[in-house]
Amino acid sequence: MNFKEQWKKIVKKGACELGIKLDASQLELMALHGSELVKWNKKINITSITDPFETAVRHFIDSVAMANHIPDNMRVLDIGSGGGFPGLPLKITNPTLDVVMADSLRKRISFIKHVIRSARLADVDALHTRCEDLAKTEGFTHSFDIVVSRAFTSLDRFVSLAEPFLSENGVILAMKGKSGQNEIKSLCTKKNDINIHNYLLPFEKHERSIVIVKPGNHSD
Repeated sequence: MNFKEQWKKIVKKGACELGIKLDASQLELMALHGSELVKWNKKINITSITDPFETAVRHFIDSVAMANHIPDNMRVLDIGSGGGFPGLPLKITNPTLDVVMADSLRKRISFIKHVIRSARLADVDALHTRCEDLAKTEGFTHSFDIVVSRAFTSLDRFVSLAEPFLSENGVILAMKGKSGQNEIKSLCTKKNDINIHNYLLPFEKHERSIVIVKPGNHSD
């Protein structure tokens, strides 16, 4: 399986279609992440997506779609990070970010930590924990500028789980597929400031959306 030049060209082209430019060093780090994902997945189940092309499109390109909505120097929490998505691609795309990834499965966190070490990334960490428990931990409550997730749970539940982590002006970014439009309706009944960015996933042209939520009761 070629996770080198051809794979990197796919990621570069897809990211470019989304308005995101990746340089050679960033593409190399993503290739490292992708190749390690395939290796580890042969022994432990981290992701159901293992085909190189699908990994490039559905994991990496889809993850970096969120990058244009995250300013520099933000502290970001990725809930239910799985194989490190979208947290690691976001960190690689914007090295100024301080990223924490959380997942309830130890094997996934072991994998993410391995990639962090191999890529020599700074200001990034992975925690084996449930977000409900993390919300009670000192140093995490109300301390993140942005909380992100990619297909982790229903939108309404994700917003509820994410709220305790938000700083005063913090926002929630949820990556959703077609179903996201229906899930948004449940949030509109509350005093939430909601913006939606719709896009087509490059190559596959699947409908995607990034739901940006600032909880209305956050400052109460």
